[in-house]
This record gives sequence, C-alpha cells and structure tokens, in this order.
Amino acid sequence: MEHQPAWHPDPHDPSQLRWWDGTQWTGHTAPTGAPDASVTVGAAGPTPSPTSATIGNGRAPAGLTSSTLFASENREQATTGRMTRQNAAVVKVTLGEAMLVTRGAMIAYQGDVQFAYEGSGAKRFVKASLTGEGIRLMRCTGAGELFVSHHSRKLHLLELAHGEQISASSRALLGFDETIAWDITAIKGGIGAAAAGGLFNVTLTGPGTVILASDWPVVLDTSEARTCVDPNAVVAWTAGLQIQVRSSFSAGALIGRGSGEAFQLEFSPGGFVVVEPEGIVHSVA
Repeated sequence: MEHQPAWHPDPHDPSQLRWWDGTQWTGHTAPTGAPDASVTVGAAGPTPSPTSATIGNGRAPAGLTSSTLFASENREQATTGRMTRQNAAVVKVTLGEAMLVTRGAMIAYQGDVQFAYEGSGAKRFVKASLTGEGIRLMRCTGAGELFVSHHSRKLHLLELAHGEQISASSRALLGFDETIAWDITAIKGGIGAAAAGGLFNVTLTGPGTVILASDWPVVLDTSEARTCVDPNAVVAWTAGLQIQVRSSFSAGALIGRGSGEAFQLEFSPGGFVVVEPEGIVHSVA
C-alpha cells in the first residue's frame, strides 16, 4: 500500500471507498464514484466535500446518498432572499413579514410558523358571492421558512413596484406578500360574462411579490392586434385594460372549445395578457 493518504476501494466492501491515512485504514468511507477526491486532509482525517454523503448532522449510508434522489439539484437550496426557488414548482418563503397563500399551497415549513384563515372582508366577500366564486387565503406568520407549491405546476415570481398593478385569474394565483393590496373585480358583460364562465379576477397593487402558477405561459401584446382569448385560458393581464365579452355562435364548433361556450374575452390595446393551454389551468384554492 502506498504511503500517501488517499481514497481507495474498501478491501472489505468494493461498493465504497475507504480513507488510507498513510499508515492504516480509517473509519472514513464514501460511495464509489463520489466526488470526494477534493477532500481536505486534516489531523483528524479527511474533510468531505459539500457534496459528500452527509445529511443534517449525521451521515447517511453511503449507498443511499449515491442515489439520484440526493443529487444537489434536489437538496434544499440556500436562502437568497425573501423568496427562493427550490425548483420550477416549489418556492421557499422566508417569513418575517406575513405571507398570504391560497389554502392547500403549503407543502412544508421549518421553524416557528403560524397559520390563520384570512377573510376577504365584507366588500370583497359580496363581490366573490356575486360571481359564485371566491379566493380562499391563509395568513402565514412567524419566524421560519415556508415551502409552497401546487400540483407540480411551474411557479413564477412577479415583483411589483410601489403602485404597480396586475390582474390575475384566481385560478392561477398562489400567494402574495402582505404588503400587496388586493381586490376582487368581476368581468362585466351581463349574460355574456356569465356564459363565459362568470370569470372574476384579483387586482394586486404593489409593492411586493406575487406568486403565479402557469406551466406554459404565452405573453400576448394587446397593442399589436385585436386580442381575444378563451376565458379558461387566461392567467393574468395588465390591470386597467378594458375587457369585452364577445360572442361567436356562428363558429361555436371551432372557437373557445376550452370554455365549452362560444364566448371570448377581448382585451383593449395598451398592455399584455398571459394565456396558457386550457386544461392546464386548475384552481389553486
């Protein structure tokens, strides 16, 4: 055996490596193929690299952590701010200020976190009742980290400056900072609006961050041409755009199949509207 300290195949278990300190085998092991060749050698033995087979304060069996399940992209990502992406479908919220999220969005939390029902207030309750729909929120407070997601859907973080606004479908809205002011607005259009799904939206005013869920969003510029969309495909749009309900009974077999009705929403020029394939938009409440 060479005298230089190094990792070598374990003479008693070829599925793992064992550290040779120059004179004898030690109790330090690592899975075969692990990126531990970059270890730092100290008086107490090798110091494994950050990607070695350690979980928490203990050491998991080498065979377990060699699995792709424990790959670095699946580990909890270090906090980088108020909200930190863990992957495309999970966001970690670092509490301090309260966060409002749709009920059922929490998948885990760490630390001292409290949850409480967030009422809509009398005015917003009446609006939601008239549309036949509502937005169910819970207030999350405390000192800890909250992990939110919804049925594996891709999440998007929208930063709103002071006074900046966006309107979002309640079906795509996952949560927002307590600093965000919000209100419920029904799409106007009488019988046509009701037939188009009784759609209502939530108008959000900054400052703060909004979390929207959309797997395949397409952002349309309403200034380029007349813009009409299927009501069930709408994700969000520029607050303040005028919306009209359009009927296309003559083409009912071809247009608006997602909504089940021959109605579309026409948006006025001067902003954007975000849509995605109908059938992907699910309620997050």
